[in-house]
Amino acid sequence: MITTEHLKIRKASFADCDDFARWESRENVIEHFCIDGKRDLDTVIDQFHQVTHDKTRMWLTILDKNTRQAIGRVGITDIDELNDSMDLTIIYIADESMRGKGLGSEAIQAVLELAFTRFGMHRVSLNYFLDDSLGEHLYSKLGFRKEGIMVKAGKQNGEYHDLQLMAILKEEWEALHPEKAQQED
Repeated sequence: MITTEHLKIRKASFADCDDFARWESRENVIEHFCIDGKRDLDTVIDQFHQVTHDKTRMWLTILDKNTRQAIGRVGITDIDELNDSMDLTIIYIADESMRGKGLGSEAIQAVLELAFTRFGMHRVSLNYFLDDSLGEHLYSKLGFRKEGIMVKAGKQNGEYHDLQLMAILKEEWEALHPEKAQQED
């Protein structure tokens, strides 16, 4: 689906559920997710089936381009064709040895290009826990701007948490990437 310098990003398959369940059972992967506890294989499979039958959601698998090994996941929700918008809900690089190398940034940039040039989106939003300083830095660096605090909008382990809402519009993305916007014409 998408190829970048270091990554291949494709639509998730049923076979990816084993990796997702293994990764999402680790605290260092899910610490900033709005979920109750670690995810087991049955939960991941149930959600996979729901996503495959829901046009407003999509799961993507992030692969290392050289080894072709799965290293992470992207979750997209609220795909709204009427308003040309979508939410980037989950993105992670699960393999700790692959973190800190700019791969998360590369993956998000690829998903934004997909959203704005192929899906025809006008707006992509995301949200994160207020204590996720790494996420805040990454999203700001990629051009997302803060839109406000969503009070007690996320639930993790039975507790509600405030979330920071950020978004980027197509014209903002194009201003940062004029070479990609010109390819569209």
